[in-house]
Amino acid sequence: INEGGQQLIRKVEFEGNSTFTSERLRVIFDTSIRQANLHPFGRMRYVTSAVDFATAEIERALRQKGFLDARAEVAGAIPAGNEVDLKIVITEGIQYHIAAIRLFDTTDDTSELKATLAENLGNPYEQTLQATLRTRVQDWYRNRGHLNPQVRIDAVKDATLGKVSLTLTAVPGPRFRLGQIRIEGLNATAAAAVRKRISIRPGAWYDTSKIDSGVRRLWFTGAFSEVSATPELTNDDTADAVLKMEEGLAKQVRFKIGYNEWERGFGEIQYVDRNFLGSLNRFSVDTFVSQRGYGVSSTLADPWFLGTDAIGSVGAYFSRRELPAYETTEFGGTVSYERRYNLPNETGYRFIYTWKKATDSEIFGDNVDTGAIDYTLGGVGFSQTWDTRNSVLSPMKGVFASHEVEVVSPLLLGDLSFFRFEAQFTYYQPLQEITTERPFVPFLVFNQLAGMLLPYGNTEFIPVQERFFLGGPTTMRSYQLYGFGPRDSEGYPTGGLAMLLGTAELQWPVWNNIYTVFFTDIGNLASEAQDLTWSDAQVAIGSGLRVYTPIGAIRVDYGYNVNRDPGDPIGNWQIGFGLTF
Repeated sequence: INEGGQQLIRKVEFEGNSTFTSERLRVIFDTSIRQANLHPFGRMRYVTSAVDFATAEIERALRQKGFLDARAEVAGAIPAGNEVDLKIVITEGIQYHIAAIRLFDTTDDTSELKATLAENLGNPYEQTLQATLRTRVQDWYRNRGHLNPQVRIDAVKDATLGKVSLTLTAVPGPRFRLGQIRIEGLNATAAAAVRKRISIRPGAWYDTSKIDSGVRRLWFTGAFSEVSATPELTNDDTADAVLKMEEGLAKQVRFKIGYNEWERGFGEIQYVDRNFLGSLNRFSVDTFVSQRGYGVSSTLADPWFLGTDAIGSVGAYFSRRELPAYETTEFGGTVSYERRYNLPNETGYRFIYTWKKATDSEIFGDNVDTGAIDYTLGGVGFSQTWDTRNSVLSPMKGVFASHEVEVVSPLLLGDLSFFRFEAQFTYYQPLQEITTERPFVPFLVFNQLAGMLLPYGNTEFIPVQERFFLGGPTTMRSYQLYGFGPRDSEGYPTGGLAMLLGTAELQWPVWNNIYTVFFTDIGNLASEAQDLTWSDAQVAIGSGLRVYTPIGAIRVDYGYNVNRDPGDPIGNWQIGFGLTF
């Protein structure tokens, strides 16, 4: 065997492309080469079969945009020692568009389906369009009781005008009503709880989409390792839905240990039961202990409250906390109603009633006379969230916006009277296109946070425990926890009734999932709402590192105070896990 020298790809040039940039084509080309050569790292090897595969992938990407006659060919492979320079010529050809879609069916009123199909008119004709339309039409019939619809599609292409006309011929077949919902494989779970999640009554038309939605809801409970639903004909116009289920491990115990700047050493144990007493409701208990506090909380939640996608929950908690401004014992409970419109993200709204009692409190420094030390609070709140981020763990694109309003009143079984308002707006802007081949790109983050507390009625001072504080790994990073803002004569933080925080951050990948960070934090915390202005804001600049993992980001930041007041630190280190904002 005489191997000779190994040839490597040095440079790739593209000619004739207009739909995709050369940068985008290079990403497709490089990814395909590495996939074909089974060599994900290091220099790319020049293998002719891998190059053929990469050019075919470029053609496939163009055909998905309607260029059905697209070609990508290697016009030259110029050797340079043990390296090769490639020139790839792109011939896009004409872009085909959908000129007409006709549907033939005499058994149903298909005006709604025809209107849906007409939305594709004028769009580029993609290679996968026929399969997509066939599935869409079949699903439309299945959702109306036709269990086995057949659809044929004929396409006529006009190469001169670049137009495609489609003719769909549908044979819906017999129509069935739902007979019974038969469940197989249950042991610990109540059959009534399963039927509640399916949420379709016998006698209605056999709606495949509703049954599939019910199956997904059963999956999302986390109580089953297998769920499937199949129709079984019982007579000429009735079909039973047969649910085959296998219960999984619905109970889980999680442990967490760690260290942070304030709590120092801490540990946490969480118990979760996703099928509480066979009801498919969730019950959880969280306990934590650290060198600064301890506590326990529990929640019982119904994720299909009142037969809708709403979540109804009740909770209770007890904690003893020591923070830089105070130490207190709290216990109380919550009742909430929550609705989410986007399961992967957090878009939705929430109503919540909160009752709690603060007791055995100690306010540090000479801050005792500025509010009740021990008190009872009862309040109702409403919050809304709009979330378009591409990831809740490692976002690089999208918007997160939220606001919360709370009214605290003696009429709600408490001692205090005040309004609380908080709002946050965070914008993520990638500086390059995020693709499956290139998931880590440089991006900008802009974050704004505002809050206000307004006492009314017999409440003259709001307790320190309820005030706003800034400083720490997620707010003003140039200060320690609660270290920013008003302080008493002994240097202890007193909190404020109004706050503003603005952050601009640039994150740049230095290697794969490791990023370097440059940021500016600008904030103000005022003792009274009328004293809040941007003119008195403090400015911090800093840098840091991020390591993005499948379960969140590891953060290390250092913030430097640009305009320090007497007693302010020069700067501060922050170490954390998860999102900064």
